[in-house]
Amino acid sequence: MSQSALTESQLHLAVEQLRSQHSNTIDLYKAVASLLFFQYDSTPTTNRMYQLVRKGSMGAPAEALKLFWKELRDRSQVRMEQADIPAALKQSTGMLVAQLWEESVSQALQTTEQANQTIYVQLAAAEKKQQEAIETIDTLQSALLIAQQQLQQQDEKIEGLQLSVQKEQLHSATLQQQLHLQQEQKQEMLLQHEKALLAQKEQISLSEQRAADMEKYARLEIERTRQESAKTQQQDQQRFSSLQQKFQETQQQYQEHQKSYVELQQQYRYQQNVLEQATKQHQLIEQKNQDLHALLQQLQQQLTQSGSSSRSSLRQAPSRLAKQRAQKNR
Repeated sequence: MSQSALTESQLHLAVEQLRSQHSNTIDLYKAVASLLFFQYDSTPTTNRMYQLVRKGSMGAPAEALKLFWKELRDRSQVRMEQADIPAALKQSTGMLVAQLWEESVSQALQTTEQANQTIYVQLAAAEKKQQEAIETIDTLQSALLIAQQQLQQQDEKIEGLQLSVQKEQLHSATLQQQLHLQQEQKQEMLLQHEKALLAQKEQISLSEQRAADMEKYARLEIERTRQESAKTQQQDQQRFSSLQQKFQETQQQYQEHQKSYVELQQQYRYQQNVLEQATKQHQLIEQKNQDLHALLQQLQQQLTQSGSSSRSSLRQAPSRLAKQRAQKNR
């Protein structure tokens, strides 16, 4: 295969084929050197061979390249010995080939050494960067460990605060529930008072309506009596006086209803004050109930202690009664 036909991708494909054929690293590098020299028309170098194979250390392609040049030189010398030429020409040709071989080997070694120096410098820089990266990683890992510990401490603090908040929320919910019950009770009492006031207002409104109706009726009666005044003036006067009396009674009832309405308002205010006092008394009663409950527990304990002593005294009582009866009989 010529150089024009062999592309870079084909070269990599050929190297992969050689990789599958040679398990030994040195043999693989020698095969790659032969491929570059004979098929690719390129002088093999350790750097180029290592870039294609990337197996083993940098000493492997250098050793393989030395073996390749040695085998190539040996094969060339064997071919010269087998050629049917005169001895002087054969000697001169061998010396020329040997000189060319030495020069090519020397140049190849110089190129290899220069490439190796460049690679060694790159490797040293890479190792330095790797060491710096390792130190940076160690520093970051230490900082990460410290941050994780701080984060764990913060998580523990947050958990403690969450528990405290939950307790406070539970206590607040209990207080809100109690307050809601008290508000419901107060609202219920207010509704009852409002119903009572509405009923009283309805009664007053009915009384006023009745008074208005009676007034209207009285006026009608007065008008009717006036029309009938020609018949019985005395009866009319009596009826008029009776109607006036009824009207006065109605006005008096109206005034009494007004007075009762004012009294009901005063009673409503008084009941509101009584309700507030009853609420305070209820709180005091609850406190007293708690004190009485504590006192009851103390009394129960005292009764329990005194019960044992009373039982012993009851056991001794029959013997005392028997002695008294015996003395009386004597």
